[in-house]
Amino acid sequence: MRSIAAILLALLPAAAAAQLPAVDPAGQYRLIGPAERSDSRCIGRPETPLCAVETLLACFARRDAALCRAVWPQAASLDFTRAGHIRYWWSYRVAAAEQANPDEAVIAIAGRNCGLQMAEPDCITTPAPPTRYRVQRQGNAWRVVEWSSPPGN
Repeated sequence: MRSIAAILLALLPAAAAAQLPAVDPAGQYRLIGPAERSDSRCIGRPETPLCAVETLLACFARRDAALCRAVWPQAASLDFTRAGHIRYWWSYRVAAAEQANPDEAVIAIAGRNCGLQMAEPDCITTPAPPTRYRVQRQGNAWRVVEWSSPPGN
């Protein structure tokens, strides 16, 4: 019985690390835009670290405060009504992913936004230096607890 417990404990970090996304190759981009036109299939369901980050990106791209509140505790009073209906595409790639511990990870996203009036393929542009998102598991979901962009972004 003791050996089974030891095996299970040894597998836990590997299972947690398996939730990290692979780094995207240079030149490969993902898109977030309107709900029916986004590459992510988990926006609004922060089941993994990347799903939490993509939900936050979609929140700002779609001006949907409910998405922000789903993954970002500081968004309680966020209101996009003054922003009007300005929405945009977010072109991005996973530049790095690190597991700090089983309940915390850092995902670096290199991306740019462009207006929805642009044709989708034209939105794929050279990204800015990566923004690092620190996410933590809280219960069964992941939350973005902070992010930082390089100076000048």
